[in-house]
Amino acid sequence: MDLGHLGSYRLPSALTAAYGVTTAQELADQLGVTKRPDPSLGSAADAAYEALKRGDQGPARSLLIDSLGVSESAADAALAKLPAL
Repeated sequence: MDLGHLGSYRLPSALTAAYGVTTAQELADQLGVTKRPDPSLGSAADAAYEALKRGDQGPARSLLIDSLGVSESAADAALAKLPAL
């Protein structure tokens, strides 16, 4: 899925180290994103990030699967690689 202008976003170094990619587009390709991000994704991503900081992966998993169309197995694998926040 082409992320358009979002695709060129450079990932933080911790994510680059964890996933072996440097841009949002490369990560989307690696994860198998099938749905185009919409404007509501920003607030959902912020909420997922805050939940991850509390140790709750549920909102991030839901975002990956429901909002971005990532398979359950790819979402689980991605979350397993996520560095500590």
